[in-house]
Amino acid sequence: VYLFGPGVALGEGKIPEIKAVLDDLRAGEVELQACPANVEQMGLDAAVLEANGVGMRPAGEVLVELVDTGYQIVGI
Repeated sequence: VYLFGPGVALGEGKIPEIKAVLDDLRAGEVELQACPANVEQMGLDAAVLEANGVGMRPAGEVLVELVDTGYQIVGI
């Protein structure tokens, strides 16, 4: 799961229902990542997200990897 834009704030786990979903994902060994630039832009503390099991990985790096593995980017 990749958190991008304002969605990076979900990684803080402040909303109980979202925290429960993130906990379930981690329990299922689903990797959680967020864009560090967006974390900074939103004024969030990356250490808080990382303590909640959310890794930091630049969006450009993730997109390049997806395209390289055959995914197509569709803008709406």
